[in-house]
Amino acid sequence: MAQISIIAQQGSHLLVQRRGRLAIIERRDGMVYAVDDEEREGFPDTPEGVAQAIGNNWGDSESVRARFEEVTERGEALAEKTG
Repeated sequence: MAQISIIAQQGSHLLVQRRGRLAIIERRDGMVYAVDDEEREGFPDTPEGVAQAIGNNWGDSESVRARFEEVTERGEALAEKTG
């Protein structure tokens, strides 16, 4: 399995990279979750768990980085409302 690197982190959301492709996951309580997966199945916070959470949902740099900005802005706005 190719190495997965964390490119950016904002709150519980991580932007990760593998072989030049990017994906977004959420890390909570020792588990990782795909951001765009409606069922939100959790996997252990290990390289294997990250790969399982993402599956085939790796994307190009430009669109995934834009999506990461959207996800983190929405998360910050929600935290401000509930904080």
